[in-house]
Amino acid sequence: MNALRIENMNFSLNEVVSLDKIKKNFSYRMTHLEKSGKNKVLVERSILENVNFQLGLGETMCIGGPSGQGKSLLLRILAGLEAPNSGNLYYFGEHIPREKHTALQIASRQVGMVFQNGALISNLSVRNNVALPLRYHKRGTEAEIAERVNMALDLMRVREEEDKFPFMLSIGMQKRVAIARAWVMDPRLLLMDEPTAGLDNYNRRNLLPLIDNMRTLFKTSIIIVTHDLMMAQELGCKICFLENRTLTEPHYFDYWLHSKELFAQQFFRDLRNRGENI
Repeated sequence: MNALRIENMNFSLNEVVSLDKIKKNFSYRMTHLEKSGKNKVLVERSILENVNFQLGLGETMCIGGPSGQGKSLLLRILAGLEAPNSGNLYYFGEHIPREKHTALQIASRQVGMVFQNGALISNLSVRNNVALPLRYHKRGTEAEIAERVNMALDLMRVREEEDKFPFMLSIGMQKRVAIARAWVMDPRLLLMDEPTAGLDNYNRRNLLPLIDNMRTLFKTSIIIVTHDLMMAQELGCKICFLENRTLTEPHYFDYWLHSKELFAQQFFRDLRNRGENI
């Protein structure tokens, strides 16, 4: 059984754009065209096409690709915050039909998400931020919640910050707290959006082992959207790319580093040029 399986998933958005924009950008893909006022048209723009993907139990997978191509959108779909136009999604072997593809339904399957900006509640302390989902879903007594929160704080090494508010924390600490808040709900599948974005090398190096601990200690399945390509090598996991609106086959870091694929050569050019010991 897989933690996640996606079959032939598609997602598109309706947008009103000017004819001039379409003429200047020939790569602007349209699946539907309809007049909508002077010099404007309503288009159904395809963003994700025929996406197929599998993630094994306890497996970590990175997803890379250029900015603005739909990587974060893909995570939002997997978290139930957006619904696909078509395709089939299976969570731990269970098919979730489109009409039931909601954040509440997905969360009830023990799927958690860590947003890129952390999305911490500014007027709550670190401890109360982490406890919030447990209290909202009435997961235990206050004593049981406190014990679970302590585990999450210890796992992400932010116990000493428990009485601070988000604005008092560094970006690195905010990200750790956000991960702790997601982990406290005991997710079987954890979705992470750019967890190392904005971190200096010190905080990045400290964060990656904490993420890997979730896989090794708790068998959590993890999907990480990232521009940090080295993360796949350091976590020892495969990476796939969102390219031309669909996902490539997943491979390990070294495969992509030496790949003849044009997009791979572009993504890894800086690493090759620096001649890093990778």
